Amino acid sequence: MSLLLNETEANFKRFDNDWRADLTAVSVELAKDSAIYLTSYRRIASLQAWRSFLETRISDASLAFFLEAQNDALTSHVFANLGSWRSALKALRGSIDNVLFCLYYKDHPIELRLWHEGEHKLAFAEHFTYLENHPDRIIVPQIDAMPTLREEYATLSKAVHASSKCFRMTNDIKETQLWSDAVEQRGKWQTREQVVITHINYCLLALFRRELEGAAAPALRDAIGLVVPSSRFADIKNHMKVIIRRP
Repeated sequence: MSLLLNETEANFKRFDNDWRADLTAVSVELAKDSAIYLTSYRRIASLQAWRSFLETRISDASLAFFLEAQNDALTSHVFANLGSWRSALKALRGSIDNVLFCLYYKDHPIELRLWHEGEHKLAFAEHFTYLENHPDRIIVPQIDAMPTLREEYATLSKAVHASSKCFRMTNDIKETQLWSDAVEQRGKWQTREQVVITHINYCLLALFRRELEGAAAPALRDAIGLVVPSSRFADIKNHMKVIIRRP
């Protein structure tokens, strides 16, 4: 075996041992604040409730996008538990992607068939534009999802495309870093996740509000109550005719 092969094998073994040890140390440290991750999991539980609701209301093909959005949110949650912050933010942006794809293609079955054949592709801004002009949009600043989702998508894109220094995992140009227990990085992720999932709920509430009036879908409305601030319950009741309570 050549010197280079021997060297890369030795380096691989050292790297493999080091990242596993670092991952264990960081995840153990982050687990000390388990309440933060429990709150995150409860927020994501609202997506499971929406998925169950949507199963009988939209096609399986469009529902598949929503399942992927839920999976992205859980992936973000897990990466955050491991201290891989930039990857957590990338996955969170993917959740927005897939929710908007779901909502567009549920209304466009022909375009969805073309998408499956690789013949339909919208610029992502067009998905936003579609929902911004949707007749069921609630244009009330406190509960209008679209301005904030568009803003969050732009912010998270900076993490995806490495266009903002504040989202870097590496601060020292001499050293790579796969995991970090930095409190400020966790705080950035926590804020982004809370805002994104809350406004996904606002968006879905607006579009499906007529099916949630009165005593309909109590389990879903309870799950939404885990996410939406209680200060917005009255706005939702007044403008969407949906009653949300804190479980």
